[in-house]
Amino acid sequence: MNEIWKNVVNLDDYYEVSNLGNVRSKTREGKTNFGLRIYGGNLLKKINHNNGYHVVNLTTQDSRKQCLVHVLVLEAFIGKKPDGMECCHNNGNRKDNRVENLRWDTRKNNHADKLLHGTWQQGEKIGNSKLKEWQAKEVKYSNIPLKELSKKFNVSMGCVEKIRYLQSWKYL
Repeated sequence: MNEIWKNVVNLDDYYEVSNLGNVRSKTREGKTNFGLRIYGGNLLKKINHNNGYHVVNLTTQDSRKQCLVHVLVLEAFIGKKPDGMECCHNNGNRKDNRVENLRWDTRKNNHADKLLHGTWQQGEKIGNSKLKEWQAKEVKYSNIPLKELSKKFNVSMGCVEKIRYLQSWKYL
């Protein structure tokens, strides 16, 4: 597939984004104390943000901001984000920022995609989960008193109550 470049929305003089999810700076002239200098013309390094998405740092004369690559691609190739929509990855891979893998859609559909792709943060996938799935199932379905279960798994009574009474681990 050929790489097609378009201007980054609102930064036309500074940056371009490609249909493959790459971002580059445009070649431009700037003044320094020592005369004129040529800036740009380079691919920007994508940063792996702690939320799993790629971001890039975009700098102009007045400001510097960090932008999500998938949003830059969609805005350049599809158009501005419609009200109430968010960017969705069709294949569930947060690092696949090709234009054919992206779309504007509702939050509800984005969450449905997460379930479909297995990327929904639930159960053991949540970073601060105190129990494994098999332990939560035992709490939910056993006839053992809650106090004994909390001691057995070394968690609070509130934790086992929430599982037993369907406030957490609801999908089990």
